[in-house]
Amino acid sequence: MIYILPTDTCFWIWCSIHNVDDYKKIYTLKKRPFSKPLAIMVESYDFLEKHTFLTPSQKEFLKNYKRPFTILLNTKTNFLSESLPNKNCYKKIAFRIANKEIQKNLINMIGPFFLTSANIGGETEIYKKDELPFVEDETIKFLIENDLEIVPPSDIFEFIGTTTKTLYIRKY
Repeated sequence: MIYILPTDTCFWIWCSIHNVDDYKKIYTLKKRPFSKPLAIMVESYDFLEKHTFLTPSQKEFLKNYKRPFTILLNTKTNFLSESLPNKNCYKKIAFRIANKEIQKNLINMIGPFFLTSANIGGETEIYKKDELPFVEDETIKFLIENDLEIVPPSDIFEFIGTTTKTLYIRKY
């Protein structure tokens, strides 16, 4: 199942990290090249501690970060399907932490999700329900109650080594 859900920024399109067919369909729907990996949303920092090289000081840094963020991390466990058509582009993985109950509930039911903004590739982010594409597609479940406040996209960064010094890819 593919879902359209709100994040702390805009509407995003999601699917389980275990469903390769839905993963491929997201790329088709968005007209996104397979050379661009998707982010992964996880329920908590515990997942990151288990599967990445996140240090305790980096975890605290993230917990106290004031803006929406996406963190690029190397992983120490292989939790992605070998069947992904572009598995080799996941050298570092862009992670987001669930911050809404609906996100946490779905992750508890299905596991972590691949996600990307719900706009067609190259177009602007979507904050209003009536601007969402894919409404005709019966395989997509829309879990949306209200329009979202327009906010800047998340900061994207990675840590330098085991420090809390950051290298920003995008900062607002």
